Amino acid sequence: MKTKSDIFEKDYMPYIVSRGKWCTRSVLLVAYLPVLVLLFYFDAQPTADSIFTGMVSMLSILLPWYIVDPMSLQSIFGVPGLYLSYMAGNTKEVRVPAATQALNAAGYQLGTPEGTIITAIGISVSIFISLTLMTFLAVAGQVIIEHLPQAILDALQFLLPALFGALFMDRLLNSPLRLSLSALPVIFIVKLLSILGIFTVLPFGGGYASIIICVVTCMLLAKVLFVPKEEVVPKEEGGH
Repeated sequence: MKTKSDIFEKDYMPYIVSRGKWCTRSVLLVAYLPVLVLLFYFDAQPTADSIFTGMVSMLSILLPWYIVDPMSLQSIFGVPGLYLSYMAGNTKEVRVPAATQALNAAGYQLGTPEGTIITAIGISVSIFISLTLMTFLAVAGQVIIEHLPQAILDALQFLLPALFGALFMDRLLNSPLRLSLSALPVIFIVKLLSILGIFTVLPFGGGYASIIICVVTCMLLAKVLFVPKEEVVPKEEGGH
C-alpha cells in the first residue's frame, strides 16, 4: 500500500511537472501571438537596431528577476505554485499573499508536501478570483475610479508597500525569534548600502543586488540556525 510520501513523490509531482511543462509552453505560444500577428498580418518590419535596443532595455530589467524570483519564491510556492504563478502573473502582489494565508489557515509549514499542496490550492483560488475581478474592473473600473474621492486615489499609491509590510510582519510574528532578529540587521545594512549607491557599480545598475543578498543571506541563516544537528551518542565504557 502506498504511503502519502509515495503518492506525493511518485504520482502527484510527476503529474504536476508533466502538465506544467505543456501548460507553460502553451502560454508562451499565446504570448507570442501578438508579435506574429504584427509581423504577418500587419506586415510590421522592425529594424535590427530597434529590436536590439528593446532586448537590452528589457533584459536589464527582467534578467535579474529571472535569477531572484525562483530563489525567493521556490520556498513559498513549491513546484506546483511556481507553474501556476508564472502562468497567471502577479506573483508577489497576489500569489504570495494567497499562498501564505492559505498556509496559515490550514496550519501547515512551508516546504512540506502538505504545505506544497495547500499553497497550490490557495494560488488556484486566487487566480479564479483575479480573473473575475479583472474582468469586472476592465468593464466598470474606469467608471468607479472617476467617482472615488481624491483621498482614496492618493491612498491607493501606498497599497503595494502596505501589502508587503503586512506580509513581512506576518512572517516576522510566525517565524522563530532568533531568525527574525538575525534577518533584520541584514535588511537594514543592505538597505543602507543601496541608499549609498554601492551597488550601482554592478552590471545593469545593480538594482537587483539588494534582493539577491537578502534572499541568499537569510536562506543561509535559516540553514545554519535551524538544520538539526546529529546527536552525538556517548561511547560506553569498556569499548562496548
